[in-house]
Parts: sequence; C-alpha cells; structure tokens
Amino acid sequence: MDAKIVVLNSTDPYTNISREYSYYNHLSEDEVIFLLWQNKPCVVMGRNQNIYKELDLEYIKEQNILPVRRFTGGGCVYHDLGNLNFTFISDQKNKNVDKWMRIILNALKKEGVEAELKGRNDLLSNGKKFSGMAWLEDEEKFLIHGTLMIDLDLSMLLKCLTPDMSKFVGKGIKSVQSRVVNLKELVSSISVESLKNSLLISFKNIYTNARFIKHVVHSDEIHTCKMLKSHEWLFGKKEKAQIQRVFIIKGKPLTLDIYINNDIINNVDVFSDTLDLKKVEKLKVNLLGKIYKDLYIENIIKSIWI
Repeated sequence: MDAKIVVLNSTDPYTNISREYSYYNHLSEDEVIFLLWQNKPCVVMGRNQNIYKELDLEYIKEQNILPVRRFTGGGCVYHDLGNLNFTFISDQKNKNVDKWMRIILNALKKEGVEAELKGRNDLLSNGKKFSGMAWLEDEEKFLIHGTLMIDLDLSMLLKCLTPDMSKFVGKGIKSVQSRVVNLKELVSSISVESLKNSLLISFKNIYTNARFIKHVVHSDEIHTCKMLKSHEWLFGKKEKAQIQRVFIIKGKPLTLDIYINNDIINNVDVFSDTLDLKKVEKLKVNLLGKIYKDLYIENIIKSIWI
C-alpha cells in the first residue's frame, strides 16, 4: 500500500476543494492519501443545499466571507483559520474508516483531548461536538473529510445563516454554542500547529511507510476551481421552479423544485442536508420523465428517504 501525506499551503477554499477532488479523481490502486488543509473565512455548504435559503448573502458579502459549495453532502460549516480540515482518500479495497478515526482520536489524545465518535460523522468530547464529517464515493474510490474546531469563531455560523435557518437550527447562538466546543476550551495549550503535528505522527504510526508528497497541479484542478466559483454551481438555475414542494422528514426539510413540461417532470432540484448523496440521485432518477402526481412523489420519498 502506498500511503501519502499532503499538507496544502493554500487557504483559498475553492483551490483546496478542487485539489482535494483532484486527488480523489486521480487516485491510484492501493493508494491512501491523507490531506491536511485550512480555509480562510468561508461558509461551506453541502452539495444539495439551497444557498438562498441557507445563507445571509448580504451579511457574508459585507464581511468578505466566501460562499462555497462542496462535492459532499451534509449541512453548512463555517471555516476560518482556527479550524483544521482533514481528508482521507483510498480505493474501496483499502477503505478503513475505523482505522482513520483511530488516527484522529490518537492524535487528540496526545494533545490531551479525550474524544469519541458519535454515529458516522461527529466527534465529541464531554458530549460536545468539535468535528463533523462528510463523504463521497463511487464503485472504486472513497473520500471522507472533516473539520477540527480548535479556535473557531463560533458566533459566525449563525450570523452567516438566513434568519429563517437560524431559527430552524436552534434558539440562537447560545443554543449552538451549548452543543459545540472549541478544542482550545478543553486544552488551552492546543493549537492548529500542535494538532497538525500530532495528526502527522499518528498517521505515520499506523501507515509506517507513509511519505510526504508535494502537490502537483493537474489540468482538471484548474477547471474545477473555476466551476466551484461559478454562479451556476453556487446558485443553481436562474429559472423559477414551476412547483416547489417541502417535506419535513425526521424534523429536517427536504425541498423539491420541480420543472414540468406537458405534465411530465423534465427536471428536479433536490435541496437537503443529507450526507447520503445516493438518496438524492435515486430520488431524481425516480422522478425524471414521470407524470407529475403528488401521491407518486410522496410515495417515492417515503420509499427512499424514510
């Protein structure tokens, strides 16, 4: 197995996500890649979220906070230089999320933080969340990435959300801050650099043959970076949906913007913070080309989502 470590020196979120995606697309057989990276202030949305409903676009523009849409699912995350991002990429044969989480947890323990994995995508300490994860995969490859909140400005996430979404997420900033924690609040000596070093040591303890590699720009990376900044990727289609349906599933909204021609569904946009991108694609496939009927749509959603 060829284990590689890449520490990205850019803090531009569009550049970093395009580089991460390039490593995913150009992965070789029996290769495991570990990325560490940081972004300057930005709000990173999940692949299928509606930017108009999620973000206070006027506020983030005033504050020079970049809007970003990633390739993975899930919800909005605020990044700044008090946050450290990690990514593991491998082929499906060498996918080992348990091992990768052990790398993270061992590094945290070395820094004096006792933590645990909750569910598939959250890391907690003393019942408070400091890391969220999301993933991307196909038949051959797998990518999982996450945040590590070390000294993040916790007040910014809700300030960047629209007023409606702020109410939906919780009862204001205090509610959010009661459920999340910066690692620096737990261990005052921890820093981005110290945790970064502990993560590198922890990775090399598990993958003893791991080597550092220098990033080489691929031509597709430049194209991806342009796409990530594009209006179409960030904001979606300009045309207004003919029909919008909102479903509340397990307390979370699932929104469908449906475009119809002669009673046939010819396009549908799905807005959700689900981490399971396959559900979104399956829903689209089951709706496209079908006659628009409320009951049919409801039954399809029940069969896929619930």
